[in-house]
Amino acid sequence: MPASAEFLCALASGIGARNILEIGGSSGISTIALAVAAKATQGRVISLEIEPIRQAESKQTIARLGLSDFVDFRLGDAAQTLPELSDPEFVLIDCEKHDYIRFFDMLRMYPGGIVEADNVVSHQLGTYVAHVQSRPGAQSVTLPIGHGLEITRVAN
Repeated sequence: MPASAEFLCALASGIGARNILEIGGSSGISTIALAVAAKATQGRVISLEIEPIRQAESKQTIARLGLSDFVDFRLGDAAQTLPELSDPEFVLIDCEKHDYIRFFDMLRMYPGGIVEADNVVSHQLGTYVAHVQSRPGAQSVTLPIGHGLEITRVAN
C-alpha cells in the first residue's frame, strides 16, 4: 500500500473513526485503507464514486479482500448524496480537484472530525489549502506524504 494509504488507515483508525466517508473511490486503494480502519474500529465506510467502472473494480477488490461488510458503495454525484449524510468522523476527499472546496463546504462533520484531502501538492491545490486553513475554528496542515495531503480538524 502506498505511504499515503498507510497514513490514511493509521489516522482514521487512530482517532477511532466509526463513521467514515470517502468522496471519490476511484480504483479502490484508499477504499481498502479506510475499510481496514473501519474493521479495526467496528465502523463503516460510505464510498461515493461517480464512475460505474471504477466503483465496480473497487467493489471486486474489497470483496476479494473480505472487507465488504465494512463498505457501503454509493454510485452517483457526491453533490446529490452529501446533503443526506451527517456526522462523519473522518472524510477523505479524492475526487475531481475543482470540487474539493464545494464538497468540503457541504460536509456536516462530527465536531472535531478530520478531513483528509489528497493530491494537494501534485495538483497545486493552493486555493483549497488556503480555504481550509482560513476556516474559523479549523486546524489544518499540509503534509508531504504521497502527492501531498491536507489534514483539517473541523471544530464545527
